[in-house]
Amino acid sequence: MVSDDPTTSRRALEALYRDRYEPSVRLAHLLVGDRARAEELAQDAFVRMLPRLDGVDDPAAYLRTVLVNLCRDASRRSTRARALRAEGTATAAPPDVPVTSTAVWQALQRLPERQRLAVCLRFYDDLPDDRIAELLGVRPATVRSLVHRGLAALKEVVPRG
Repeated sequence: MVSDDPTTSRRALEALYRDRYEPSVRLAHLLVGDRARAEELAQDAFVRMLPRLDGVDDPAAYLRTVLVNLCRDASRRSTRARALRAEGTATAAPPDVPVTSTAVWQALQRLPERQRLAVCLRFYDDLPDDRIAELLGVRPATVRSLVHRGLAALKEVVPRG
């Protein structure tokens, strides 16, 4: 917990920012598929943290929850906007990954949102089923099902090396 002193709260947020900014951007990039948008969402998550920082027991976990929710909202808005424009689906450019990982990146972006969230939170952020279930608002069994179906879909399109 942080004291009521604004300077202490600001320092706590700065320390959290230094520690969690890059991992937050990478997670958001995996979830929304756009590096610039991921940076914006990560920054928004930190801004939303400041007023609540004093009452949060685990700031990193709370930050991840805020970020995942912002990414889900952004994905929904993006999906609605694409549907309204009736344009084809564009595949996001892969992040800084080896060329051999491009097929995985493209396949990951084609997964349904909940499957992509579950797979990324499990294998990128290394979260347990219970925590992923809490973030997604589903039961742990649903998380296991989402991860299983996501991995099955990835296996179908990613060439084995």
